[in-house]
Amino acid sequence: MLFRTQILLVPLLVVLLFGIGCWAEETATMEPPEPLDFSYTRLWKYAQQQCDLKGITQTEFTNSWLTVRRCLKDTLDVVQLNEDSMRMDASNQEVILTRHCPKLYEGVKCFDPFVELVRTCVDEESFEIFSSLRAWFRDILDFLCESNGTNFVYDKEKHDACTRDLNVHLITCAAENMNFIITPQLNRRNLSEEFCNMLTKAKDCLLGKLKPCDVFANGARLFYKNFIQITSCKATTDQH
Repeated sequence: MLFRTQILLVPLLVVLLFGIGCWAEETATMEPPEPLDFSYTRLWKYAQQQCDLKGITQTEFTNSWLTVRRCLKDTLDVVQLNEDSMRMDASNQEVILTRHCPKLYEGVKCFDPFVELVRTCVDEESFEIFSSLRAWFRDILDFLCESNGTNFVYDKEKHDACTRDLNVHLITCAAENMNFIITPQLNRRNLSEEFCNMLTKAKDCLLGKLKPCDVFANGARLFYKNFIQITSCKATTDQH
């Protein structure tokens, strides 16, 4: 259920609203995040650390983030959004998307001041990860909300099955195609064509297993397009 909720609420508006705390304590020096090895917590701590080095205090950094949270709470009916996402099916998807999509688009704008603050703190290569994630979230929103859902039919039964099997699919496709990740001294920021081809195979493997669930499949496809292809594999071209 959780993955479906995140897809439907757009991860940008859920994970970041409720999933990241405000760290006030000092943290150890962190290396720049890598595209294939990061977490939201790590991104937060790294950005906070870099802003501190630029003279932006932890209090200023945290207050900027709290402004995002307040904006989202003022813009979205989060409780109703969560309830609707859990009961959405083909029969009511247009009504639900019509109700929430305009506000979701407004909610995305809440992040702009914070993202611009981060841009002033981190190097261009690291900011690419932040901007790539934002592009992914925006494309998921566009996919869900275009003409209030004409891109897909949300078959709840099929998507519930995909939710149950998602982790298995991820592990299976990664194990079959991504053993190179454990290679010592691997430069994950700039993968070779060979390794990027393996990532493409892993992506295609996952899309095949998620074929009955077009919302999830497109989330995976858009992640590859908007994140992997313009970070770790920006030097290669995938025609899939």
